Amino acid sequence: MKTRQYWLVFALLCLIGIMMALWLRGGTDTRLVTLPEGWATEVGSWFSEQANHIFPTDLAGAVDQTASIKTPDTPDLPGTTGQRISPLDHTANDKQVCGRPPTKSRDDTTRELVYRWVDEQGQTHMADRRPHGRIASVTDLGRTKLDFTYEIIADGVSLPIGFQGQLAAGSKRMYDTWHFFLGEQQLRQSRIRLRMIGGPGRFDAYYANVAVHPAQVSGFYTMHNNEAVVKFNAADPRRNLAVTFHEISHLITAAHLGPTPVWLTEGLAEYFETMQVKGQSGAIHPNRDHIKRLQTTPPPSLRGYLAIDRTQWYGAQIHRNYAIAWSLVHFLLREAPAMYALRDVVKQARENFCKPFSAVAALEKAYPGGIARLETDWRKWLAGSSFPVQQI
Repeated sequence: MKTRQYWLVFALLCLIGIMMALWLRGGTDTRLVTLPEGWATEVGSWFSEQANHIFPTDLAGAVDQTASIKTPDTPDLPGTTGQRISPLDHTANDKQVCGRPPTKSRDDTTRELVYRWVDEQGQTHMADRRPHGRIASVTDLGRTKLDFTYEIIADGVSLPIGFQGQLAAGSKRMYDTWHFFLGEQQLRQSRIRLRMIGGPGRFDAYYANVAVHPAQVSGFYTMHNNEAVVKFNAADPRRNLAVTFHEISHLITAAHLGPTPVWLTEGLAEYFETMQVKGQSGAIHPNRDHIKRLQTTPPPSLRGYLAIDRTQWYGAQIHRNYAIAWSLVHFLLREAPAMYALRDVVKQARENFCKPFSAVAALEKAYPGGIARLETDWRKWLAGSSFPVQQI
């Protein structure tokens, strides 16, 4: 009898231990009565579906956040489960799937938020309320919020002075945009893991280990490892930073939305790729290559473009598709009311995580006049000559 009781107690303790591990998986703030979000999917299908999700980059001052830098002696390869990632996964009409990288809560008990923005005349404004029609820099004077922590793995590279500060400042500016999208309570703390690999041979070997069909890319993000990987080129520091911002944008988008319509996730990544940071300010510059491409060869119908799946998107017209995605996001984030339409789409994507959701239908409803009016306004803007820098 005592032996049986012993084993019953032992089994009960094991069960409690497993439940506690699952509870802590969602962060120490998670309520005990609520299992971590998406836990069943993580166990049942994370490695079978989400491990195969990748966002490749187009073929062509300090922030108070927790950081660490590592320099491996040899290029370590990412952990795998016998599977490889492919840019063409989830192509069956881009069906909604349940999976996001692990994040933590930013909840606290006190908030002292200050919004700072720069107007068209270059004047800086500060207020304790969010400005209308602006993406403002958000500072928590209470220093109680932590948007992200980050780790830089310098693999065969010597990072230039100032890179870490630019990375942190740029990531914070991205979070300020997501603060506009989702609001204070819906933001999650991300773990930004950035691997900078020096030398094309080292990068190609690392990429080939995880890609089903390796291609000529300068960076990629894999949801399986929640890692942004960049091919480092010492002769082109600006490009290094641009690719870094592109891939970190994918990471932050995945952390909040999971798998996202390709035009939206690539559009946001292309938008942030042109960001230049100075101190704690960020400036989004127009992508002149994309503008030239779209002005030389007019894009197809907007509704038709928004309907294509990943297989078509990353196909023969990939360069055009990147350009259109950039132009849509850049156009929508210029001013109100367009920026609020994009915000509504992102909010609905967040609210409908793991549920059937149409970003096209959401955009149709959110933009004044629907997609037909959006296409008219977008083409008129694209045919013009005024593409001012956007301050964030």
